[in-house]
Amino acid sequence: MVVLTSEPAIASDTMGSSLIGFLSALPENLLGDRLSSMMFGVESDSDGIARRAPYGLAKVEAKLRESGIDAVIASPYELHRAIGPRTKVVGIYTMDGMGYSYGSGITYWIVKLAGLPYAGLPYIARSFRYVVGSANVSPFRHNFRVVVGGPAAWQVLDSGMQDRLGIDIVFEGEFERDGPPFFRALLSGESVPRVVHARPAGVDEVARIVTPSNGGIVEVTRGCGRGCAFCTPNLSGMIRSFPFEGHIEDEMRLNLERGGADNITLHSEEYFRYGASGIDPRPEKVIELTRKAYRLVKSYGDDRTISIDFTTAAVVAQEPGMVRRVGEYVNEGGRHTFIEMGIETASPSLLERYMRGKALPYRPIEYPDIVVEAIGTLNDNGWIVVGTMILNFPGETDEDVIANLELLDRPKDLRVVTFPLPLVPVAAFRNGNFAALDDLMEDPLRREFVLRALLKAFDDLTEGVRMVTAGIRNPLRRVSLTALGLLLLGILRRRYAARTTHLPIEQLSRPPPPRYVSTMH
Repeated sequence: MVVLTSEPAIASDTMGSSLIGFLSALPENLLGDRLSSMMFGVESDSDGIARRAPYGLAKVEAKLRESGIDAVIASPYELHRAIGPRTKVVGIYTMDGMGYSYGSGITYWIVKLAGLPYAGLPYIARSFRYVVGSANVSPFRHNFRVVVGGPAAWQVLDSGMQDRLGIDIVFEGEFERDGPPFFRALLSGESVPRVVHARPAGVDEVARIVTPSNGGIVEVTRGCGRGCAFCTPNLSGMIRSFPFEGHIEDEMRLNLERGGADNITLHSEEYFRYGASGIDPRPEKVIELTRKAYRLVKSYGDDRTISIDFTTAAVVAQEPGMVRRVGEYVNEGGRHTFIEMGIETASPSLLERYMRGKALPYRPIEYPDIVVEAIGTLNDNGWIVVGTMILNFPGETDEDVIANLELLDRPKDLRVVTFPLPLVPVAAFRNGNFAALDDLMEDPLRREFVLRALLKAFDDLTEGVRMVTAGIRNPLRRVSLTALGLLLLGILRRRYAARTTHLPIEQLSRPPPPRYVSTMH
């Protein structure tokens, strides 16, 4: 038997609002046990089996069951109830086990630049150690092996923590193609490698989930194909789309009926390229999917909704009419939702070097204009854009950072939450040397960029706080956390404003680039 689980920070549906999960990147001195236990609870039955699960983990369970392997998903808090003498494998899914992700990096800056103390691990990393420790102290530990997989499996390897944490095997990559035969070998007692690098799966190899997903997430595409050097989804290859009938539809119904979802999030690395076989979108396919998903959720009640989560600027600029049609379904009646757009950089030279596909079919020199145009189009159709921008690419110059500052100045009247991120050593940058977060903030120019980006972000998050907390089921907690969020937002914004120079861009100093070290924090 296989028992699957995950770090508590992502096992939880965070009181009904998946966006609250981003708070799991806060350090343990700011997110103590009492608050974290309230925010990151997990519903389970008397045997410790979770009622909902992270989408990626639900996919693993589904494929194992389809392959004839007995598998269940356990609450990380009730792991001892699910593990027994028949357990041969405990699989742990991780999103940020060591705290090296983009989210943990930006949270570190948010806390430190506000003059607040930062002590200990991000909660999500602490929760990973908690669940691994729970598995290792099981009285049945001699019967099973611990396998860690998921988007952050690389962190376990690159940190050298596999043995210290008591992890038998690290499984990297997509599960569907190589996972089942590997697990069959494990269950048969065969000798297996301690590190597995799995291949991408085809659409026909992906099983439909049987456990509802947190946040009502349903995957509609996998992969991307734009070729960005820093992006792990790009490792999955060109975008592949799942059929609505017999796949997307079934997972939506499972989440609506058994998961109790009020909103279905149609997950994709680039939603507006659903049905595409290359970079160019197929608007008729995207609109057809959106219409079908909308009609399905409305058949369960007029209050049910759909959302989409990711896009690029280029595809929005290519087909604004398609974006408008999708917005009529997703943001009907004046509704506003978030959508993430990886802006990444306004520097044409960095685009040319590391992410030329990001701008296609446009040229890198046109990209800043495309970003502004796309944000405006999305705003006009009900979306607030969460725009990520990355610092510290290898070879990054002051001119590259100034290009980012100039782009920040342009969408002043547009609704975009600009999050500056430190480059994480993944994909093509794996095992590279990168500046520590504190070293980057010692550079006045880069510090100014981060502060201005956060000020812009917090200006557009005032309404966003209410959007984030709207899904919280408990009304008292919803009101309390909304008030707390608005209070903290105001405090942070005032502190960042006091630390920003507000000098014109041409007057900003241009010091030597930061020194490079091998640690993230």
